Amino acid sequence: MKKPVLVIILALVASVSLLFGAASAFNAADLQKLKATGSCVECDLSGAVLIHSNLSGADLSRANLAGANLTDAYLSGANLSGANLSNAILTGASLAHADLFRAKLPGANLLFVNLAGATWTDRSRCGSDSSGSCKK
Repeated sequence: MKKPVLVIILALVASVSLLFGAASAFNAADLQKLKATGSCVECDLSGAVLIHSNLSGADLSRANLAGANLTDAYLSGANLSGANLSNAILTGASLAHADLFRAKLPGANLLFVNLAGATWTDRSRCGSDSSGSCKK
């Protein structure tokens, strides 16, 4: 009698995990659009793996990049205004001269991120010595 209950519980846990895992997955067509054009306004790239990607000058305004892995990505001059970067991994990325106005950054990993000359979330300009945080 205990074994069927355990099987049902495990099946429910697996179903819930799959449901929530799918909800946070990026849109493959949006990722392809970004790779083909270098822009993806209002795209769903949540959870996408973009390690070492060259996205210099990319227009990612209002894109959902929540939980994306952008480790060592080159985003110099990129438009990330209004983008959701919550819980994104940006370790070692270059966001020099990028536009982060109104970007959402809660939980984002900014360790060793180059923010020199970037426009910060409040529209202020980051200083040339900004690494890991915006020094105004």
